[in-house]
Amino acid sequence: MPDSKSADRSGQDGGQDAHPEGAIVLSLHAHIPRVLGRYRSIDQQSDYFDAYRTRDLCMRYVHECIIPTNRILTTAIRRLEGQFRLSVSVSGIALDLFEQYAPEAIESFTHLIETECVELLGTPYHQGLAFAYSIQGFAEEVNRHRDRVEALFGQTPRVFRNTKLICSEQVANTIAHLGFDGIMCDAPREALAGRSGHRIYACGHAALPMIMRDPELTSQVADAFLGTQDGVAPMVAPQFAARMADAASHGVAGLFFEYEVFGRRFVTESGIFEFLRHLPDQVVHQGRATFKTPSDVIVGSAPTDELHLGRHVSPAEWGGTLSPWLGGSMQSHAAHQLYALEAAATAMGEGPLHEAWRCLQGAEYFLAMSMLERAADHSRHLIPHLDGPYHAYIVFMNIVDDVTRRLEGSRGNHDLVENQVSAD
Repeated sequence: MPDSKSADRSGQDGGQDAHPEGAIVLSLHAHIPRVLGRYRSIDQQSDYFDAYRTRDLCMRYVHECIIPTNRILTTAIRRLEGQFRLSVSVSGIALDLFEQYAPEAIESFTHLIETECVELLGTPYHQGLAFAYSIQGFAEEVNRHRDRVEALFGQTPRVFRNTKLICSEQVANTIAHLGFDGIMCDAPREALAGRSGHRIYACGHAALPMIMRDPELTSQVADAFLGTQDGVAPMVAPQFAARMADAASHGVAGLFFEYEVFGRRFVTESGIFEFLRHLPDQVVHQGRATFKTPSDVIVGSAPTDELHLGRHVSPAEWGGTLSPWLGGSMQSHAAHQLYALEAAATAMGEGPLHEAWRCLQGAEYFLAMSMLERAADHSRHLIPHLDGPYHAYIVFMNIVDDVTRRLEGSRGNHDLVENQVSAD
């Protein structure tokens, strides 16, 4: 058997690709938050989330997106006898909500994973922004999610996908320290400086391999199905399969989607499910590219070069920075106030208040405070009853203030008990 590293080196030296047949990494991500309640400053209840709206959001998400998509993927894997491989990530809060409101979603993922052609990715439990405020808190979120996935599906994640595909050298180093083999991210154009985003790069002092999303391929799917009428998809699967193979001919083509693309962003009548149903067959039958999981790619190919990220980078569709979540004064203040409670929440130990603090870290709550019109439209879809960014900020801070009061009260009671014990 030829040495894979030697093959990679010869590919670099001879100007040929490490993956001459072309590797396609298809990855789908599932996440939903708890919906915030209309919490006022005079409210005293400790339930900060709207259970009715959360249940409704969860049920619609599962039956419009998760179940039909997973059914198509599972069928395609069995039909193609293992030639169709992909990766899936599911946030911890989504798993919690599925178990509570829609256990059929868990069953759907179980059937998909049992094909042994699906790799489960690690991800922050609540899809928060702890990596920008507390590396210790970030690591706790990641480890908690990994334990949850292991217990539920019996598979240990080896590759990591951060919140919103955000990456930095610090994130890469932390993830490598936690034992992950690679990370999924968007193609950072400034850092690439004209180099191909279809190759595997090493990030940080840990030289963590990075697999990048192809933004052009992803946007082509979105553009093709946006405004589709009469159930006729303007871009059929054979054409897109050829485009994917062309992109993969340069190394690795990363096609990363949110589950909501299928059935929510583009409804059944758009033809999106028919497109997904036929795409795997077209890629396999054309024979110009091979579906691989992230671990397949990382094991079979050494990084071609180092990539230095000067800051946190996010998908280009959001400007490539953290500004959609933390760029405004309201967002920055809310995030600082929330993460300042980490020590008090941790000291309290497990319980409803600690879990509420964790849930509030979801990036979508900060996106709802953005003054960018596009960001507001996106977050309104997830948190439909919030009336604009100012209202989102006010409601969120009302909750944070109440969490702060309760944590301080709990700490005061704890100190009182300790003083009484000392006096005795």
